[in-house]
Parts: sequence; structure tokens; C-alpha cells
Amino acid sequence: MASLAPKDAADAERLLARVPKEANAIEYRLDLAESVIPPGRLAALDARPAILTWRTIREGGAFSGTAEEYRRRVEEAYAAGAVVDVEHASGLLDARGAFPDRGRIVVSHHSPFALPEDWESRLSAMRATGARGVKLVAGAAELASSLRIASLQARQPRDTVAVFPMGPASPPGRVLSALSGASLVYGPVQDAHETAAGQIALRDLFAIYGIGEPRAIDALYGVVGGSPAKSLSPFLYNALFRTRAMASLYVPLPVSDFDRESPQGLAIDHSPPIRGMAVTQPWKLAAARAARASEDVARTGAANTLYRERTLWRAENTDVDGVFDPLADHDTGEGREAVIVGAGGAARAAVVATRRLGYEVRICARRNAEADRVADLLGVDSLAWEDLAVSEADLYLNATPVGWADGDPSAIPERVLEGRPLVFDCVYRKDGKPTSTIRAARDARCPVIEGLTMLAAQAVRQAQLFGIPDVTLAEVTEILGRGVGR
Repeated sequence: MASLAPKDAADAERLLARVPKEANAIEYRLDLAESVIPPGRLAALDARPAILTWRTIREGGAFSGTAEEYRRRVEEAYAAGAVVDVEHASGLLDARGAFPDRGRIVVSHHSPFALPEDWESRLSAMRATGARGVKLVAGAAELASSLRIASLQARQPRDTVAVFPMGPASPPGRVLSALSGASLVYGPVQDAHETAAGQIALRDLFAIYGIGEPRAIDALYGVVGGSPAKSLSPFLYNALFRTRAMASLYVPLPVSDFDRESPQGLAIDHSPPIRGMAVTQPWKLAAARAARASEDVARTGAANTLYRERTLWRAENTDVDGVFDPLADHDTGEGREAVIVGAGGAARAAVVATRRLGYEVRICARRNAEADRVADLLGVDSLAWEDLAVSEADLYLNATPVGWADGDPSAIPERVLEGRPLVFDCVYRKDGKPTSTIRAARDARCPVIEGLTMLAAQAVRQAQLFGIPDVTLAEVTEILGRGVGR
């Protein structure tokens, strides 16, 4: 179901043109509209069923009118021939003879903050209304809550019932609920137009997660980070799983407090079990403390990969491979100098990889004290931030987030680029556009290594840890090429 939030009637037509052909119904969130849109006009826009919804403030929406105003709008939409989403708590379905064609009713209960303790009796009462669709949506502020709510869907009838989470941690639960056979699956036409927190774009639900084919999942993997939606990893790993007919799924794993929600703090005994996590900023240092560390994790104090080996969780740093392999394709670093810009987890991996190739390494970060601390920890020199623009080196590697967003400056000063050093950017953009650092380096005719190259190199090693032993760099590179710019 495409969930649209049109500002007005004209905007509804514009958004409708973006709905993927796989959608078989259109929801219009009219509580988010800026003006009143005639229900009949919306019902006539498309041959697919139009579901008109006024989500109230109490249920996490924006409709602030009286109970009488809510009743009037729902009745007008029903009279216009639309399917209507009715909040069960409104009592509108209790009256004898009200809305006689229950085939045009979706009955909902929204609990924005948590799963209600009486959720089973609420579902039973909603099913007793005879509505075509029954929907129970519960708030999930943490990953464990999201997965628990999704697990309830597997116990429900597929033909009429949908149980799924809402809120910042809801993306993995929404996908799992859909694959478990939820009768109603919602997605906006694009990320910027989500109609509820945690929604995943409808095109991604089909293309990345395959919700058009509900199936059993026996292992869960995912990417943990502050903004996992920026990652191409779900596209990559789910493609790898599909080509091998593996009953595994890779999803975003939004985490707000890694120490609390790490493998030790997260309940892992749910179904399907979590078998592996890719970890991005800002949690790479915390991840190193969350499991048994590999040699590279012990050396760097950072981990970008956690994986389960029988009952034991292990921590690995495949970012080291992601830097080492592309640099090795250029040349060794013997007798050459490298400047690593940044002092976080990616920077630490870059130091280990470049030193392994023979480079003399210096670390530079906006906070000189942090650069000094990490340099001392790793046994290399530091470079004062104010001296970066006048430095000279054979390699400059950006291990900061700078360059991802539109309008970002180059992470490497233009004056430095005049010497045409090799520029390695750990950052990539999901839309496939070059980062500001790569654009500046190319303008200065510097050789470059882009973030997608690093992503592909580290993913080969990470995929092996996630149980895909036969993956190749060529395969990963081809899949990522299909994923960028989608």
C-alpha cells in the first residue's frame, strides 16, 4: 500500500504518479493535508482502492478536530465510495447498521508509545467488527521492541490482520511483519515523504526486501548506526542472499544506545535470531567492547562487524581490508607518507592498513587533543589541524563524514591537492554522486579511490563472516553498481 500525504488535490495527483506499479492500494493521509480534499475526487484518481485516513493526535497523527468532526469526515469518505480507515476507539463501528459494507473498512488501533498489554483482546474485538482489514500498530523506541512486535504477526491470520511497529526503531519490524504475511503493508513513495516515523520507501520494500513474496526467515543480519538508512548494505546483502536462495534477511538496525542494545544487552532469543551486524558511526568503538576481539579490533580499538559463531559473539574490523586492498592495487607505501584525516573508527582502521603497506602515517583531526591521543595509541605521529593545509604527503585519506551531504566542503584542503597526491575517501553517497572531496580531487587531477571501492572491498570479507563463503569482489561491485542512484 502506497501511503501518501498530499498537501492538496493537485499534490495528490503528483504523488500518485510516483507510486510503483506493484502497489495494489493507495492510502491518503488526510490528517496531514493543508486543505480539505474532496473524498470523491481522491477515490476517482486511480483504479486501485483509495483508503482515506484521518489519524488523530491521540493515535500519533495530526487530526485535532472533535469526535463529531472525525465522524463526519469518515462518513463522507465512505459515502463517496472510498475505503475508510476507522480508529476502533472511536466507536463508529459499534452502532447497528453503521457502515454496512464492511469490505470497505480498515479498523485500526494505534498505541504510539508501546505494545498494549491487552493487545490480544483488542485484536479479537477488531476482528469481530467484520472489517476487511484489521491493523494494530504499536510504538517501538528500541530495537528489541520492534522485533518483538513484528514476531506477533506470524501468529495472525494472513488474510485480514496486520501487526507492526511504529516509531524510530520500527524499520526492521515493519519488514519482518510484511514477510510474515501482514495483510496491510505501508510505504511512502520516497523517503522524504514518509507519513509515519520509521517507514521504508515502498519501492525499497519491493526491490530490496522482496515483500511481494512473504517467506520464512531463519537468520537476521543488519546495519547498526545513527542513520542506517544511508547505507547500501541492505541492497547488497539481500541480493547476495537471494542469488543463493538463503532464508536470511538484512535490515537497518536503528540503535540509540549501543551499550544497552549490543549483543550482550539485546535479547537475541527471538525468532529469527540476529546472526551478524555491520556497525557504522558512531558505534564502532563501542562495538569493539561488545564481543571477543580479533587482532585488528584489538589493535584499533574499533569494530565494524559483529557476528555470531555458535554461541559466541566475535568482533572484526573489515574496514582494514577495505582500505588495504584498494591501496595495495595502487602500490606499496614504502618510503611514502600518508595523512589520515579523522580520529574515529574508520581512521583507526586506515592507520593499521596504511602502516601494513609501509606508509609513514600522521593523524589529523579537528580536535588536536583527540588526534594526539589516537596517534599515541596506535604508535604514529599526529599533525595539527591548522597545519593540514600546508602539509605534504603522498596519500591523503578522509575518514570523517565530511563530503556526504550536499554543500559540504572538501575534507582535503585545495592547496594540498595542488601536489596531486593520491586521495582516498572513505565516504560514499547512496545516490551515486561523487563526494565533495572526490570532486575537488578530480578537479585537481589527483588519482582517487572512492568510498564505494572501500565498501566493496570490506564487504567481501564481511560477507564471508556472515556465512557467504563464495562471494567475490566482482559480484559485490556489480551489485553495488545497480544499487547506487536508485
